Amino acid sequence: MHLLLIKVFIGNCTDSLKKIFKEKYKEIPAIELGLSSDTFLADQITELETKTFLTNSDAHSLPKIAREYNKIQVEDISFKEFLKAIKNEDGRKIIANYGLDPKLGKYHRTYCEVCNKRIEGMLPVTRCDTCDSRNITMGVLDRIEIIKDKKETRSPEFRPSYIYQIPLSFIPGVGNKVMNKLLSNFETEMNILHKLSFDDIEAVCGEKIARNIINATERKLRDFSRTVEEFTVKFLQNSSIFILYYIKIR
Repeated sequence: MHLLLIKVFIGNCTDSLKKIFKEKYKEIPAIELGLSSDTFLADQITELETKTFLTNSDAHSLPKIAREYNKIQVEDISFKEFLKAIKNEDGRKIIANYGLDPKLGKYHRTYCEVCNKRIEGMLPVTRCDTCDSRNITMGVLDRIEIIKDKKETRSPEFRPSYIYQIPLSFIPGVGNKVMNKLLSNFETEMNILHKLSFDDIEAVCGEKIARNIINATERKLRDFSRTVEEFTVKFLQNSSIFILYYIKIR
């Protein structure tokens, strides 16, 4: 169950998934967080406390596969073992979720379909601050602000860690040429972001780019409000709409 699907129910039809799924709700073992949410946000809703959280990428294009992914403890690769992991059975479990900071998700904040822009107003935003239209897609953060029932986030003990990561393509200096060079040497973006040293990366793409990558991986976007500044602009095409992301690496 994806939070981007959940927001179709919560806030529009109901303030609780239990009211929609009734006795079937207990049969849902996991909630898929998506790009616009994370553990911190989802655990502001009490009824989600018993559910395992997963974060995964939609496979719309090859470069975006595994932009978000999970580390899972299983005995072998099978659906049976995966099902045990999301149910936390027999020692199988989700060890960690790796994903973007939700602020990078298109639907993190309310989006005006008339002005084609995100609305960064006081929570919750229910109309556009420019054209005053209600022709909006409400953001995950705005919707959670409406329906949350906790004053602060509290996660259950079994909750897996959520590890923030910046895709290499978001990092200053990492264009197609550098990306191809890195991947030809280290095989996967996950290896580059989580397993390599500064010296490993510097040997392939130089000191400046290596420093940018290491700074991005070490910060892990824990304080995203301080990292999102007007430093460099990345244009990401999403459904023919171009979105600006300002990213400063310190």
